[in-house]
Amino acid sequence: MAIVFLVAALLCPTLSAQVKSGTVCVIPNSDKPPTRISPGGEYNPATLLLKIDKGPAIHWPHKEVVKIEDLDLKERHLVALFSDGKRIQSFWFRFAEFKSADHLCISFDGYQGVNLQQANPPYCTCK
Repeated sequence: MAIVFLVAALLCPTLSAQVKSGTVCVIPNSDKPPTRISPGGEYNPATLLLKIDKGPAIHWPHKEVVKIEDLDLKERHLVALFSDGKRIQSFWFRFAEFKSADHLCISFDGYQGVNLQQANPPYCTCK
């Protein structure tokens, strides 16, 4: 019986392949509201939320990095930011768009908007 299972696992790639997942580290931003209007738009840091795909919306951190794990490396992902209950920015990305295709960092400010990039320690590390 064990031989039959072994042969089936070798012939069926879905049984033998492990699904790899990616991580996005959310870099803290200031808890102070922006002082001028810019391409990043106006937002309220106290109500700023980040949502990836159908995952839960999380408050944008102001002190420590937040780690979002178990994102499929092969799928495209929708990132949406909300402030005061309104969507202020959204975009799609794929891990394959980056050299380091499994660990990315996201930052946000009211002046430049969202910045998604591959992890570059010490600027971006998740614990």
